[in-house]
Amino acid sequence: MRKRARLPGKLLGIAFLVNAGFALAQDSTFSTTVGMAVLCLDDVEPGFFFNYMSNVKPAYKREQGAYWFKVAGSLFGAPVSEVFVSDGSSRHSFVGMISSLAPIELAAAIAVGAPAGGNFRSINPADKYSILVSPAGSQIVYQEKKGKIYCRRDRIRLQD
Repeated sequence: MRKRARLPGKLLGIAFLVNAGFALAQDSTFSTTVGMAVLCLDDVEPGFFFNYMSNVKPAYKREQGAYWFKVAGSLFGAPVSEVFVSDGSSRHSFVGMISSLAPIELAAAIAVGAPAGGNFRSINPADKYSILVSPAGSQIVYQEKKGKIYCRRDRIRLQD
């Protein structure tokens, strides 16, 4: 007699390995894929980022003109707890992240880990809560005690 009971277990194991590999591949490209857009070094295409993040986990809320995703990842070595992507309700397209680091610490971590475009300067060095801006236009601001980094672009509206 054949042993058929082992076949479903093997298929389940193969399915698990394929899904684990997919999740690992997404995790290994997260910083580069989303990070380059957050640094304004790549296109800020909300539809692409919404789909990319939805493949990892569905949005947990929609507010302030954005879809919000909880994550446990890093942006070029800086811890990230949330990603937000514009929902099309405003005149801007944007993608950003929330880090547990304060803005100055977040800027320093990105400067060390980012391949390019990770240098930020304060708009008003005399202001303790000044906005930090990169040469490409990315901004880091306070979100309570946390750092919020984002890239915002005006949407082009076609008129008839």
